Amino acid sequence: MMNKVLVVLLALLSCVSRTVAQEVSVVVNEDKTVSLSYYGKARKVRVQSDFYYDKDSTRYSDRTHRLKMKRDSDGVFRVTTPPIAPECYTYCFRVNGKRVPDPLNSDTAWQMLHKWNIVTVGGTPQADLYLKPKRHGRVVSSSWRSPGEALSRRVRVYLPAGYEDSATHKQDPVYPVLYLIHGINGYEGSWSERGRAIEIMENLAAQGRCKPMIIVMPDVNVGVHEDRPSHHTLWNNIVNYPRLCRHHDIEKGIAELVKMIDSCYHVSGERYIAGFSDGARIAANTAILLPGYFSAVGLFSPVVHKEQAALGELEEVPAISIYIGKKDMFYGNAKRFDKRLNKQQTAHRYVVTTGGHTWRNWRIYLSEFLCSLTTP
Repeated sequence: MMNKVLVVLLALLSCVSRTVAQEVSVVVNEDKTVSLSYYGKARKVRVQSDFYYDKDSTRYSDRTHRLKMKRDSDGVFRVTTPPIAPECYTYCFRVNGKRVPDPLNSDTAWQMLHKWNIVTVGGTPQADLYLKPKRHGRVVSSSWRSPGEALSRRVRVYLPAGYEDSATHKQDPVYPVLYLIHGINGYEGSWSERGRAIEIMENLAAQGRCKPMIIVMPDVNVGVHEDRPSHHTLWNNIVNYPRLCRHHDIEKGIAELVKMIDSCYHVSGERYIAGFSDGARIAANTAILLPGYFSAVGLFSPVVHKEQAALGELEEVPAISIYIGKKDMFYGNAKRFDKRLNKQQTAHRYVVTTGGHTWRNWRIYLSEFLCSLTTP
């Protein structure tokens, strides 16, 4: 009888052990290698990732490397990478030739039509900013009406830890507000997912390098639809780019969003806006449309033209920061904009880095921009 009980207990322990093991599909090891596991049935499985992606590339599609996974005796496909540099990476599985997101990793981001999983390898001061802190706030998904476009746009609003957005909490502290604008193929989740904006801000705040802030991340795609996500609208945006530049309906819509944020949340007089790529153009135009509202404007890998030089002609000129990589496809554009601002004697920061038109740079630019703002 005792032997039967022992056998049952051992079987239960084995099942529990296997269940626990299945809950972990990606592990970052101390030696900076990454171990990945796939538990489903398959003939062959590979990992598609940007673990070895060229930091100077200017391509939008940057996940080209594939690692072959081997099936263990327990039927689980596994692979461990060589040591990789500290950074935030994206990956998915290729199961029998078809792409499959990792079902056990909830840290994800959309890139146009596909969902990618995220894994962060820490180990440097910069990469450690991308790791989730012990205490963090919450993200509210909402929408606002853009009258000029006659449609509703989606927005994600990050509220710092301890914040209450109820109107009954009159004694709540007020917070600075940072508006983050994505690029031409992004959506309202771009900055919070691949951009790690929340982790960066919270970790910098914990280090005393910036204040806790409300972060507003709107969807500014020209091809937005109220009934479906807009993270796959790159082609539509490119086709409509002349109209996008000429009519400023999106910037006018953001002006309406600003009114909503001011009325719904406990905000201070410190307001900032930043964007990358074409989002930098939109950020600059929004600051021009709302003179005196933003204290600082961050232009990351900017697509800016002569029109945006009007930032320096405002009665209250915001603090302007331009960040660009030497290998960025828009390096010449940013350089010309820097010269234009110098010619009109507009004070600004112009920071040239290594690398190209990538999230690896935009995360760094956001970190430095936050640190350049008002200190705690």
